[in-house]
Amino acid sequence: MKLIAKALISAAALVALSAQAQGPYVGGSLGSSKYKGPDIGGLPTDDSSTGGKVYGGYEITPNIAVEAGYANVGKAKSAAGDVKGDGIFVDAVGKVPITESFSALGRIGAFNGKGKTSLGTSDRDTNAKYGLGVQYDFNKQASLRGEWERYKFKAFGEKADTDMYSVGLNYKF
Repeated sequence: MKLIAKALISAAALVALSAQAQGPYVGGSLGSSKYKGPDIGGLPTDDSSTGGKVYGGYEITPNIAVEAGYANVGKAKSAAGDVKGDGIFVDAVGKVPITESFSALGRIGAFNGKGKTSLGTSDRDTNAKYGLGVQYDFNKQASLRGEWERYKFKAFGEKADTDMYSVGLNYKF
C-alpha cells in the first residue's frame, strides 16, 4: 500500500509542476489473460481467461501520462481449486509518436492485487507492473489501444503473474 501512496504522491507532484497540462481521459479494455503461476495444487491448470480494466488518466505532456484504475485479470481453473485475480493500479505511461495518429506506448507502475481462491482464501500484495502497446488516435478525443501488460499478485501463498493482451478505447476530455 505504501508503494501506491508514493506513486500517487509522485503523480500529483508531476501534475502540479506541469505547466503544459494536456488534460484528463478515461478508458477501458477487454482481452485475453494468461495465468503464469505454478499449477494449482500440483494439478494441471487451465490458465487462459478473459480480463479487462477501467481507468482514468491525466496527460501531463503529449508524451507522459499518469493512469489509475481497476483491473480484473481473470480466473485460472484446476481440479484443486480456482483463483481469480483483480486489484487497483497506478502507472506512469510514456507515448512515442510514430506517425501523426499512431503511437507506441510503454508503462510501469504498481498493482495492488488480490488472488481469491475457490477455497475461500485470499492473498493481497503490491507488486510492480509493466506493459507495452500501441495507440491509434481517431481524432483529438477518441483513440484505440492494443496492449500487453504483466500483472503480479499472490495466490495460494505463492507469487503468480498474469499476462493480459487487450484492446480498448480512450476518451479525452
